[in-house]
Amino acid sequence: MDTGLIARYHDSLLPAPAAPGSEQLALLALGEVLAGAGHDNHAFGALQGWRLNGAQQRRIGFAHGEQRCEVLLQHDGKGFVLDIGGETFHASASLLGSRLAANLGGKQLQATLVRHGLQRVLFADGERIAVDYIDPYAYEEAGVHGETHLKAPMPGRVVALLAESGQTVAKGEPLLILEAMKMEHTIAAPADGKVLAFYFAAGEQVNDGDELVDFEAD
Repeated sequence: MDTGLIARYHDSLLPAPAAPGSEQLALLALGEVLAGAGHDNHAFGALQGWRLNGAQQRRIGFAHGEQRCEVLLQHDGKGFVLDIGGETFHASASLLGSRLAANLGGKQLQATLVRHGLQRVLFADGERIAVDYIDPYAYEEAGVHGETHLKAPMPGRVVALLAESGQTVAKGEPLLILEAMKMEHTIAAPADGKVLAFYFAAGEQVNDGDELVDFEAD
Protein backbone atom coordinates (compact mmCIF):
# COMPACT_ATOMS: atom_id res chain seq x y z
CA MET A 1 0.00 0.00 0.00
CA ASP A 2 1.27 3.44 -0.89
CA THR A 3 -0.15 6.90 -1.65
CA GLY A 4 -0.19 6.23 -5.40
CA LEU A 5 -2.40 3.14 -5.19
CA ILE A 6 -5.70 4.93 -5.90
CA ALA A 7 -4.29 6.77 -8.89
CA ARG A 8 -2.82 3.58 -10.39
CA TYR A 9 -5.98 1.50 -9.92
CA HIS A 10 -8.54 4.29 -10.30
CA ASP A 11 -10.59 2.55 -13.00
CA SER A 12 -10.89 -0.64 -10.94
CA LEU A 13 -11.52 1.01 -7.58
CA LEU A 14 -13.83 3.75 -8.85
CA PRO A 15 -15.56 2.52 -12.00
CA ALA A 16 -17.80 4.93 -13.89
CA PRO A 17 -21.46 4.63 -12.85
CA ALA A 18 -23.42 2.32 -15.11
CA ALA A 19 -25.90 3.83 -17.55
CA PRO A 20 -29.53 3.07 -16.67
CA GLY A 21 -31.28 0.30 -18.56
CA SER A 22 -34.97 0.15 -19.40
CA GLU A 23 -35.97 -1.42 -16.06
CA GLN A 24 -33.98 1.12 -14.07
CA LEU A 25 -35.50 3.99 -16.07
CA ALA A 26 -38.96 2.57 -15.45
CA LEU A 27 -38.29 2.44 -11.70
CA LEU A 28 -36.91 5.98 -11.72
CA ALA A 29 -39.97 7.28 -13.58
CA LEU A 30 -42.39 5.46 -11.27
CA GLY A 31 -40.56 6.84 -8.25
CA GLU A 32 -40.73 10.36 -9.70
CA VAL A 33 -44.49 10.19 -10.22
CA LEU A 34 -45.23 8.56 -6.87
CA ALA A 35 -43.00 10.97 -4.95
CA GLY A 36 -45.00 13.83 -6.43
CA ALA A 37 -48.33 12.22 -5.60
CA GLY A 38 -48.17 13.06 -1.90
CA HIS A 39 -49.27 10.67 0.81
CA ASP A 40 -51.59 8.69 -1.50
CA ASN A 41 -48.64 7.42 -3.50
CA HIS A 42 -49.79 4.14 -4.96
CA ALA A 43 -50.74 3.14 -8.46
CA PHE A 44 -54.38 2.46 -7.69
CA GLY A 45 -55.47 5.78 -6.18
CA ALA A 46 -59.04 6.41 -7.28
CA LEU A 47 -58.38 9.67 -9.12
CA GLN A 48 -54.63 9.58 -9.67
CA GLY A 49 -53.92 10.42 -13.31
CA TRP A 50 -57.63 10.54 -14.22
CA ARG A 51 -58.71 13.01 -16.91
CA LEU A 52 -62.18 13.73 -18.25
CA ASN A 53 -61.23 13.11 -21.88
CA GLY A 54 -58.69 10.34 -21.45
CA ALA A 55 -55.69 9.16 -19.50
CA GLN A 56 -52.96 11.56 -18.56
CA GLN A 57 -49.57 11.24 -20.25
CA ARG A 58 -46.35 12.59 -18.86
CA ARG A 59 -42.84 12.75 -20.31
CA ILE A 60 -40.16 12.26 -17.70
CA GLY A 61 -36.55 12.95 -18.62
CA PHE A 62 -33.27 11.97 -16.98
CA ALA A 63 -29.65 12.77 -17.79
CA HIS A 64 -26.72 10.40 -17.33
CA GLY A 65 -23.65 12.40 -18.24
CA GLU A 66 -24.20 13.50 -21.84
CA GLN A 67 -26.87 10.84 -22.39
CA ARG A 68 -30.51 11.93 -22.25
CA CYS A 69 -33.22 9.38 -21.49
CA GLU A 70 -36.97 9.88 -21.72
CA VAL A 71 -39.88 7.88 -20.36
CA LEU A 72 -43.44 8.35 -21.61
CA LEU A 73 -45.74 7.39 -18.75
CA GLN A 74 -49.50 7.02 -18.91
CA HIS A 75 -52.07 6.08 -16.26
CA ASP A 76 -54.35 3.35 -17.56
CA GLY A 77 -56.83 3.07 -14.65
CA LYS A 78 -55.18 -0.05 -13.24
CA GLY A 79 -51.64 1.21 -12.98
CA PHE A 80 -49.15 2.64 -15.44
CA VAL A 81 -48.03 2.05 -19.01
CA LEU A 82 -44.46 3.14 -19.71
CA ASP A 83 -42.81 3.54 -23.10
CA ILE A 84 -39.01 3.60 -23.04
CA GLY A 85 -37.38 3.77 -26.43
CA GLY A 86 -40.21 1.80 -28.00
CA GLU A 87 -40.21 -0.83 -25.23
CA THR A 88 -43.53 -0.98 -23.35
CA PHE A 89 -44.01 -1.93 -19.70
CA HIS A 90 -47.27 -2.38 -17.78
CA ALA A 91 -46.59 -1.58 -14.15
CA SER A 92 -48.00 -0.98 -10.70
CA ALA A 93 -45.94 0.45 -7.87
CA SER A 94 -45.90 1.88 -4.36
CA LEU A 95 -43.44 4.18 -2.63
CA LEU A 96 -42.97 4.31 1.13
CA GLY A 97 -40.28 6.76 2.10
CA SER A 98 -37.34 5.80 -0.10
CA ARG A 99 -38.50 2.19 -0.58
CA LEU A 100 -39.98 1.49 -4.00
CA ALA A 101 -41.87 -1.71 -4.78
CA ALA A 102 -42.97 -2.36 -8.35
CA ASN A 103 -44.52 -4.97 -10.54
CA LEU A 104 -43.00 -4.43 -13.97
CA GLY A 105 -44.55 -6.63 -16.61
CA GLY A 106 -45.20 -9.34 -14.03
CA LYS A 107 -41.71 -9.06 -12.51
CA GLN A 108 -41.58 -8.07 -8.84
CA LEU A 109 -38.85 -5.52 -8.09
CA GLN A 110 -37.65 -3.84 -4.91
CA ALA A 111 -35.46 -0.74 -4.91
CA THR A 112 -34.30 2.20 -2.84
CA LEU A 113 -34.63 5.63 -4.41
CA VAL A 114 -32.75 8.62 -3.00
CA ARG A 115 -33.79 12.08 -4.23
CA HIS A 116 -31.56 15.07 -3.50
CA GLY A 117 -32.20 18.24 -5.45
CA LEU A 118 -32.31 17.11 -9.06
CA GLN A 119 -30.12 14.07 -8.43
CA ARG A 120 -31.75 10.65 -8.33
CA VAL A 121 -29.85 7.59 -7.06
CA LEU A 122 -31.44 4.18 -7.51
CA PHE A 123 -30.22 1.08 -5.65
CA ALA A 124 -31.64 -2.10 -7.19
CA ASP A 125 -30.34 -5.66 -7.65
CA GLY A 126 -26.99 -4.71 -6.12
CA GLU A 127 -26.45 -1.88 -8.62
CA ARG A 128 -26.25 1.85 -8.06
CA ILE A 129 -27.64 4.08 -10.81
CA ALA A 130 -27.14 7.85 -10.53
CA VAL A 131 -28.94 10.25 -12.88
CA ASP A 132 -30.18 13.83 -12.88
CA TYR A 133 -33.87 14.59 -13.25
CA ILE A 134 -34.48 16.99 -16.13
CA ASP A 135 -36.71 19.69 -14.70
CA PRO A 136 -39.22 20.68 -17.42
CA TYR A 137 -39.55 24.09 -15.75
CA ALA A 138 -35.84 24.91 -15.96
CA TYR A 139 -34.33 27.19 -18.57
CA GLU A 140 -30.87 27.10 -20.09
CA GLU A 141 -28.62 29.89 -18.84
CA ALA A 142 -27.46 30.89 -22.32
CA GLY A 143 -29.50 32.34 -25.13
CA VAL A 144 -32.49 33.76 -23.25
CA HIS A 145 -33.24 37.12 -24.87
CA GLY A 146 -36.01 38.90 -26.69
CA GLU A 147 -39.62 37.74 -26.63
CA THR A 148 -40.15 34.42 -24.84
CA HIS A 149 -43.38 32.46 -24.45
CA LEU A 150 -43.31 30.39 -21.27
CA LYS A 151 -45.29 27.18 -21.83
CA ALA A 152 -46.90 24.58 -19.59
CA PRO A 153 -44.79 21.40 -19.63
CA MET A 154 -47.76 19.27 -18.56
CA PRO A 155 -51.52 19.61 -17.94
CA GLY A 156 -52.47 21.43 -14.76
CA ARG A 157 -54.28 24.34 -13.14
CA VAL A 158 -53.09 27.89 -12.62
CA VAL A 159 -53.19 28.49 -8.87
CA ALA A 160 -52.01 32.10 -8.67
CA LEU A 161 -50.45 34.90 -10.70
CA LEU A 162 -47.49 36.39 -8.86
CA ALA A 163 -46.78 39.35 -11.15
CA GLU A 164 -48.73 41.81 -13.26
CA SER A 165 -48.74 42.56 -16.97
CA GLY A 166 -46.21 45.25 -17.72
CA GLN A 167 -44.19 44.53 -14.59
CA THR A 168 -40.38 44.48 -14.81
CA VAL A 169 -38.92 41.45 -13.04
CA ALA A 170 -35.51 40.03 -12.25
CA LYS A 171 -34.24 36.64 -13.37
CA GLY A 172 -35.63 33.89 -11.15
CA GLU A 173 -38.50 36.01 -9.84
CA PRO A 174 -41.71 33.93 -9.59
CA LEU A 175 -44.40 34.72 -12.17
CA LEU A 176 -47.14 32.18 -11.51
CA ILE A 177 -47.86 28.94 -9.67
CA LEU A 178 -49.04 25.91 -11.62
CA GLU A 179 -50.53 22.87 -9.93
CA ALA A 180 -49.75 19.62 -11.76
CA MET A 181 -49.40 15.99 -10.64
CA LYS A 182 -50.61 17.02 -7.16
CA MET A 183 -47.62 19.37 -6.81
CA GLU A 184 -47.35 23.15 -7.01
CA HIS A 185 -44.66 24.42 -9.37
CA THR A 186 -43.42 27.98 -9.62
CA ILE A 187 -42.87 29.35 -13.12
CA ALA A 188 -40.03 31.85 -12.83
CA ALA A 189 -38.59 34.51 -15.09
CA PRO A 190 -35.80 32.95 -17.21
CA ALA A 191 -33.94 36.29 -17.36
CA ASP A 192 -34.27 39.93 -16.40
CA GLY A 193 -37.15 41.39 -18.40
CA LYS A 194 -40.80 42.37 -18.53
CA VAL A 195 -44.06 40.46 -18.23
CA LEU A 196 -46.08 41.36 -21.33
CA ALA A 197 -49.19 39.27 -20.65
CA PHE A 198 -50.66 36.27 -18.91
CA TYR A 199 -52.74 33.93 -21.06
CA PHE A 200 -54.64 32.26 -18.19
CA ALA A 201 -56.25 33.50 -15.00
CA ALA A 202 -55.99 31.85 -11.59
CA GLY A 203 -58.21 28.78 -11.40
CA GLU A 204 -58.12 27.98 -15.12
CA GLN A 205 -57.00 24.63 -16.49
CA VAL A 206 -54.13 24.42 -18.98
CA ASN A 207 -52.96 21.71 -21.35
CA ASP A 208 -49.47 20.48 -22.08
CA GLY A 209 -47.73 23.08 -24.26
CA ASP A 210 -50.17 25.93 -23.64
CA GLU A 211 -48.54 29.34 -23.51
CA LEU A 212 -48.74 30.71 -19.98
CA VAL A 213 -46.79 33.97 -20.02
CA ASP A 214 -45.69 36.34 -22.77
CA PHE A 215 -42.31 37.47 -21.46
CA GLU A 216 -39.73 39.82 -22.97
CA ALA A 217 -36.17 39.30 -21.80
CA ASP A 218 -33.69 42.18 -21.70
